[in-house]
Amino acid sequence: MALTDVLEDDPEAIASVIEHTDVDPTATEAEVRTLCREVTDYGFRAAVVVPYHAPLAADLLDGRADVVAVIGFPYGVQNTEAKLAEARPLLDHADEFDMVMNRTAFANGDDDLVVRDVRAVKEAIGDRPLKCIIESPDLTPEEIRRAARLVADGGTDFVKTAVGYDGPTDPSHIEVMRDAVGPDVGLKASGGIGTFADAREMVAAGATRIGASASVEIYESIP
Repeated sequence: MALTDVLEDDPEAIASVIEHTDVDPTATEAEVRTLCREVTDYGFRAAVVVPYHAPLAADLLDGRADVVAVIGFPYGVQNTEAKLAEARPLLDHADEFDMVMNRTAFANGDDDLVVRDVRAVKEAIGDRPLKCIIESPDLTPEEIRRAARLVADGGTDFVKTAVGYDGPTDPSHIEVMRDAVGPDVGLKASGGIGTFADAREMVAAGATRIGASASVEIYESIP
């Protein structure tokens, strides 16, 4: 059954695809503790944190929800070796990884490097899901299509829209991404999603995960 159909019958099921997020560079331990408590209280799928906080989140959640660590964040300009060095120590703490594609290589038409960068990280993390952020609000529809295909060619498990710094995600971004990668690659919508209506619109467009810092507000706005 499609997620849109599930939400028709059980809107609260939205919690199962929400990744509750705090990737503020000044996030405190107390704020991460609150984040993880909300994850378990509301039944969200995961907590998304910066690498520094991944050990704490893993200890707090203790397998009750996933820990997602961001790497190459927020602009993806790091070289592959730097991303690998960032990811490997997190293998003891993170269940999934959200990685920013090399946006500089993409902007310069170096498609081979974009693919190799994703492939190297995916090989390093093994069976753990990888979501690759293409920063769709900064791209044209054709660029979104190209970026989604490239990171899918690199083996990402999900294409993710944005880190949330360059403007909100539009549902049309999801539609283009889905058309580009087909039905077998996951799509994560992130950036400017603040209500249940927003989240539902993303799901209707083809998203299979939702990333949000306003997860509690999303849940509490369920009609």
